[in-house]
Amino acid sequence: MINKLKILILFVLALVAYQGKAQQQITGLVKDQATGSVVIGATIVGDKGGKTNSDGQGRFSISSGNTTIDVSYVGYQSQRIRLDGRTHYDVLLVAQESALEEVVVIGYGTSKKSDITGSVSSLNEKDFNKGANISPEQLIAGKVSGVQVVQSSGEPGGGISVNVRGVGSVNAGNSPLYVVDGFPIDNSATVGGTGANFTGMKSARNPLNAINPDDIASIEVLKDASATAIYGSRGANGVVLITTKKGKSGGLNVNYDAYYGVQNVQRDIKILSTRQYKDVINGLIDAGEGTASQRIGDITEGTDWLAHMYSKNAPIQNHNLSFSGGNENTKYHTSLNYFGQDGLLINSDNKRYSARVNLEHTAGNFKLGTNITSSYIKDNYVANGMDLNERAGIIYAAIAYDPTLPIYNADGTYKLSPDMNIDNPLAIANGKTSQSNLYRTLGTIYGEMKFLEDFTAKLNVGADISNQRRDTYVDRQTIEGRANGGVASILQGTSTSYLGEFTLGYKKRLDMHDLNFLVGITGQQFNDVSSSSQGSGFSSDATGTNNMGLADPTKFIVTSGRTRNSLLSYLGRANYNLYDKYLFTASLRIDGSSRFGANNRYGVFPSFAFGWKLEEEEFIKQLDFFNTLKLRTSWGRTGNQEIGNYQSMSTYGGGQKAVIGNAQVSTTTPSRIANPNLKWETSEQLNFGLDYGFLKNRISGSIDVFYKDTKDMLLNLAVPRTTGFSTMMTNVGAVRNSGIEFLMNTRNIEGAFSWETTWNFAWLKNLVKDLGTNTIIYNGSAGGTSNVSIIKVGQPMYSFYGYEIDGIWQKNDDFSVTKDPVVAGDFKYRDINGDMIVNADDRVVIGNSFPKYTASLTNNFDYKGFNLNIFIDGVFGVNMLNNNLVDTYFPANLKRNRLADPMLNRWTADNPSTVYPSFVNPLKQGKKEVNSYTVEDASYVRLNTVKLGYTIPLQNTKYVKGINLYVVGQNLAIITDYTGYDPSINPNGSGARIDWNAYPTARTFMFGINLNL
Repeated sequence: MINKLKILILFVLALVAYQGKAQQQITGLVKDQATGSVVIGATIVGDKGGKTNSDGQGRFSISSGNTTIDVSYVGYQSQRIRLDGRTHYDVLLVAQESALEEVVVIGYGTSKKSDITGSVSSLNEKDFNKGANISPEQLIAGKVSGVQVVQSSGEPGGGISVNVRGVGSVNAGNSPLYVVDGFPIDNSATVGGTGANFTGMKSARNPLNAINPDDIASIEVLKDASATAIYGSRGANGVVLITTKKGKSGGLNVNYDAYYGVQNVQRDIKILSTRQYKDVINGLIDAGEGTASQRIGDITEGTDWLAHMYSKNAPIQNHNLSFSGGNENTKYHTSLNYFGQDGLLINSDNKRYSARVNLEHTAGNFKLGTNITSSYIKDNYVANGMDLNERAGIIYAAIAYDPTLPIYNADGTYKLSPDMNIDNPLAIANGKTSQSNLYRTLGTIYGEMKFLEDFTAKLNVGADISNQRRDTYVDRQTIEGRANGGVASILQGTSTSYLGEFTLGYKKRLDMHDLNFLVGITGQQFNDVSSSSQGSGFSSDATGTNNMGLADPTKFIVTSGRTRNSLLSYLGRANYNLYDKYLFTASLRIDGSSRFGANNRYGVFPSFAFGWKLEEEEFIKQLDFFNTLKLRTSWGRTGNQEIGNYQSMSTYGGGQKAVIGNAQVSTTTPSRIANPNLKWETSEQLNFGLDYGFLKNRISGSIDVFYKDTKDMLLNLAVPRTTGFSTMMTNVGAVRNSGIEFLMNTRNIEGAFSWETTWNFAWLKNLVKDLGTNTIIYNGSAGGTSNVSIIKVGQPMYSFYGYEIDGIWQKNDDFSVTKDPVVAGDFKYRDINGDMIVNADDRVVIGNSFPKYTASLTNNFDYKGFNLNIFIDGVFGVNMLNNNLVDTYFPANLKRNRLADPMLNRWTADNPSTVYPSFVNPLKQGKKEVNSYTVEDASYVRLNTVKLGYTIPLQNTKYVKGINLYVVGQNLAIITDYTGYDPSINPNGSGARIDWNAYPTARTFMFGINLNL
């Protein structure tokens, strides 16, 4: 009886436990994958029963007796979640438009991705580069095939060069047009120059830094002429469309995203240490270089000058707070942002404070909206750049300065070397200061009205206003400051741009016909006002630039200027879709520009494109393999007007001073010849493309082949000296860029664990076809190195032009084959023409400034709240002149420090190197700076970014909807044969790739948090 009772009790307890288990609930949170905002009203259905909806905070609960749940919501792709024993699940829904129905921004409108006939690359938040990005270009660097993003400098906010499908212009710009929320912006610097006696980088800080990357929802890159012709005279170099975030219907969504990190030099330059320097210099003297008086004796102390230039663990941080939401009629998105970055070099930093308001209200057939952003940017610069001797920046000085010297004299002043005319590196860093304050406001207001059912009229007006002031002071701690009694400079500038445009659209579906037409008129005016003042001879350094009146009044220099240009344009586009299979697009823009000659005020820019959706054809459907298969072809003509103002006119500038009577007077002289026939630089582009997707689009991508011919180049053509001038801006010459672009995306694994891969690859060939009466154009210089590259018919633009080196002369070589004064240990230059003398006639093309191949690989892994993103990029078939290596092979004098590896492995009688020369009398054969040693292979493969994030599962939290923690490493590792700081940068800014005194790039580690409230 007792045993039976025990069994009954156990049975009841087991039944109760089972019932409790059966009734146990699991919880979850539904969010938008792109924005992180919660999804209210999503439907959740279990396969074993049960149905519910996400509440006002995106939460839901459902019985755990199910094995899967299906989550769906209007406008999003349905998602099936396999229940694996957890009690909480975060569900990230992907908008349906992210597939083939994705709406892509194009010029003056939008289009379904499946209906695009041109070559357009579209990236949104999930595609952007992870980590610390100060500008929009950094979000897409390496992510778009055929688009090369090159940083000019590692300094905070440093300049960036972007080329879409190569470069085709010598004297005009090669950068794409940037359009922010429909506003084409002028991306030139508000203030040019650095101030007197202050060495700066060749490229100014990036003007796009004023736009907060956290505000950006998507970036579209228009690459072929069919896509860019709608922008006419500004579309030749491609167009980058930046669209900022908009509000969505639903409750208030508050998002706070912040990160903090530290930066250190990714790759250091190895120069001779104090002990190595002594041994090398004394060894060279023993070999016959220099004099005995230059010998270095016992060393009591030394200085690692480069180490003193670096800021260890330089902090970087970002804080972004946004508010978004709305209802059916009114939607809003606002944000506040602070970004701060200390430079890797001491006394340099960048800070940005920005705010944005995007607002849109709809009432019936009328829509009114505005997009406004305002920012304040404060920069502190350190003197560094492409100059030398006493004008040099701190990297040049730190590399070359005598490491046996201490920093200070006994009296506390900076120690100077008696053997070189270079300033003490720390005197430069602390005694030459420069600060900039920039205020920029960019905004548009638009009104849109639908009428007669199929017509839409839109009026868009906007303004872009920048004000900048830069203060530079050189004090008496420096050589130049002492010589001039302190030097103060104030540079000020205001840039304004005003836009007004009206467009009329018509959209109609008639059975198998889908029609979409657009016509419009747009006008834009650009104004620039600048002024500068310079003073020297101060009685004290105390006031810096704050009281210029204290300077010597006889040494004041004051300048000012004002320029203006305007565009008036007419545009039209027609899209015709037949049976949702055959796509036709034609566009036309007529541009009138004040920049061009009276005889060529207007230019006409047409384009045509055709697309064929093969996947809609029955013979393709029968294969049951392709989900997407679209052929595209296009032709179009675009222009380039980026030559500055008044180039077609005869203008005047300041001339020599004259004395009339007993008074000195200023004069004016002509500065250029008028050319009333000056017109646009024109690019014609032919594009063939294929969009593909199969295995339910688990493998998808695109292939493009293009030919881009730039004609009527804007070129400074040589004219007879009898005219009083050396050149005249003329339309002459041609360049071809051709290439192949490949994109592939694969969803390798789907489910609780997912793995997605994206691969980009591009091949590019650049070829000069015509230069008019010019046979060769020399380009590029750095310090004493000139004529670095050439522009010549039959060669790529900016090809390196110099001497081939076949090794080192050895003692047993046959010296009778040359008439040059060579001995064992000297460079063995190749005698190209066989005349036994190596001179300028023996120079050949030894390298390419533009990569032949670019590639990138992105892998994204997701598992149970964890996300891992790994981004690798590479560049191949490109070279760069390492001018710091030039300074090692051809030093200004014996006592300058140099790069360690060549000096420590130099040729000697006991070490007959076949790689490095003896460095004894290195100029006996002439200073052949550009050669196959100093022009190095700049190809690389880089582990660009690794980001690991974790979304914390939240249950029953009232105020916090989501928390994501993440760590990021950037610029982690690089494989390259290049010996400078970083092969991926170009301190020369544009043209030939020249690395000299580069601002180093950072390896960054960060921790971040994203809160959704």
